[in-house]
Amino acid sequence: MTTEEIEVRVWAAILLTLAAILLISVIAIIGGVLFVDQDKERISPIDQAFLAILKDVMLLCIGAVGGIAGRKGAYAAANLMK
Repeated sequence: MTTEEIEVRVWAAILLTLAAILLISVIAIIGGVLFVDQDKERISPIDQAFLAILKDVMLLCIGAVGGIAGRKGAYAAANLMK
């Protein structure tokens, strides 16, 4: 196996892991909002903290996936320009 093949497999594993974290976070938010009885006027402080943490995790994953995809895209574009 060449170095490039190993690098592609490692990046694929990283992207799949981040996508799984993002998917689980979305399911957790939807489940927490839809299937838990809450007061109609306001959200509880613990739910606010929970949603803030999940929002941060989702933003981190989206940024990481975008950065990895952008790096690979820029590398591919640079190779095409040669």
